[in-house]
Amino acid sequence: MAAALFSLAIVCVATFVGPFLSSLIPGNWIQAGAFILILGSLLGPHGAGLIDPAAPGLPLLRQLGLAFIFLMGGYNLEPSRVVGSTGRHAMLAWLSSFGLGLLVAWLLPLEFSAKALIAFAISLTSTAFSKVESILSARHELDTPMGKVTESYGATGELLPVVAVALLLEERSPLVELGIMAFFVVVALVGKRLVLHEEHAHSKLDVFVHKGADSNQMMLRLVIAILVGLVALGVILGADMIVAGFAAGFILRQLTPDDSPVIGQVKIVAYGFFVPVAFVLSGCNVDVFEGGSEPLVVAGFILLLLLVRGLPVFVTLSLAPETRSMNPWRRFNIAIYSCTAMSTVVAMTSVAQEAGDMTAHIASVLVFAAALTTIVVPIITRLVEKTHSQAQLKSHA
Repeated sequence: MAAALFSLAIVCVATFVGPFLSSLIPGNWIQAGAFILILGSLLGPHGAGLIDPAAPGLPLLRQLGLAFIFLMGGYNLEPSRVVGSTGRHAMLAWLSSFGLGLLVAWLLPLEFSAKALIAFAISLTSTAFSKVESILSARHELDTPMGKVTESYGATGELLPVVAVALLLEERSPLVELGIMAFFVVVALVGKRLVLHEEHAHSKLDVFVHKGADSNQMMLRLVIAILVGLVALGVILGADMIVAGFAAGFILRQLTPDDSPVIGQVKIVAYGFFVPVAFVLSGCNVDVFEGGSEPLVVAGFILLLLLVRGLPVFVTLSLAPETRSMNPWRRFNIAIYSCTAMSTVVAMTSVAQEAGDMTAHIASVLVFAAALTTIVVPIITRLVEKTHSQAQLKSHA
């Protein structure tokens, strides 16, 4: 118990120190999550050995943190972002990325099993939507036409990898997986109907929950109980933690209105504790020295992420009727934004590694490369914006 508490204490310190180090860099070029992940590697078994990720209770915290990553991803997924012509073209771009990812994985001089090849390809096609949103928000571009298109492609890049994991990496047949996902959708719709009925009837439960929403956080307790219960139910049914977490987030969106204060409270619980703890513990499984000792390999993986995910997005944007009139530099930046992949790759590789579908070496290099995308993507997009602005000034001079 003492060893577990000591490891947890070091983990908690790392979750604070990581964002502080990020704040010291002008312009916040490096995301806090990258520092947290690297600190986990430096303090874990591959580094100083101060954190034992296998200590009692820590694996469960890590699993819950990974579930919360996809829970928030499921909540942020608005149906409007993946429907309509833009949503359909975003799906087409992802399918093209997945096909290209499979081809690249097959051509690489690495020994992949069938599932490892699929897991590798999925990792190359994912988008960390919350990271993209935070970058766009910091640049005040969320509500711009470019921001809305980026949201559609980013949301699709987070949703479809989850579906692919459920259908292609699980032991059960795809029909069983579709049945499990359909079950979660039914739970969401039934839950939404019950919530609307409770609010209309003003039952004792409804009055109790809303009366204690601020004083003893009853609404937050209820939501957390529902979320953890749904994740547990998903695992009991045999669903992957990724699928269960994403489904729980989708259900949360159906049960709570956009202006509900409880969402902010859930984010505090998720991003204040569970998610950063999961990042530190996941970092413990990454050998940052191994990744750093092979800079050309890491650079190659970053190029693969940019190629496999970015190229199909750019081509689709250039051909789709609703986006081909956009300035080429905006289309290029949307494609680059779609390559931001750290949090999703961390979760994907963790699950694949635990299932034996990916080696520790490949997972370490992929995660290290994905962490660097949070540095590379903001730099590239900012440089493109500045170059375009300077070109416009010269043309008007």
